[in-house]
Amino acid sequence: MNSKPILGINKKPQLGGDVDAHCGKCKDTREHVIAALNDNGQIERVQCRTCQSNHLYRERPARSATPRAAATPRASRKEGTADSLPEGPLRKYSMQDRFALGDRIDHPRFGIGVVAEVRPGKIDVKFGRELKTLIHGA
Repeated sequence: MNSKPILGINKKPQLGGDVDAHCGKCKDTREHVIAALNDNGQIERVQCRTCQSNHLYRERPARSATPRAAATPRASRKEGTADSLPEGPLRKYSMQDRFALGDRIDHPRFGIGVVAEVRPGKIDVKFGRELKTLIHGA
């Protein structure tokens, strides 16, 4: 992806500019900052705005006609677990706040996640395919 058409105008990539790219660490397509261009002016390296990883530029993978979830059926999901998508409000993460099972959290580094388990002083939050342990108010 060399340029991004905006209202019919082709914009050339610039250092510090934004581009959507596949992040291997996040395992998803995320917004990245352009970190390096090659001699032809094409994007070579990017830095993920979510996890801050610096890697070679990979365009967004093409979407298949059949979604993966439909192609590989899963066992039924229990209600109230992190796998079922809650529709509650999105809350900013703070170590001082208390969270409950199923709460949706917006973390400044990891992005949006869902509380999978609550323990005294700690919560396990699922961010995409990763599970992170975070501190919360006691």
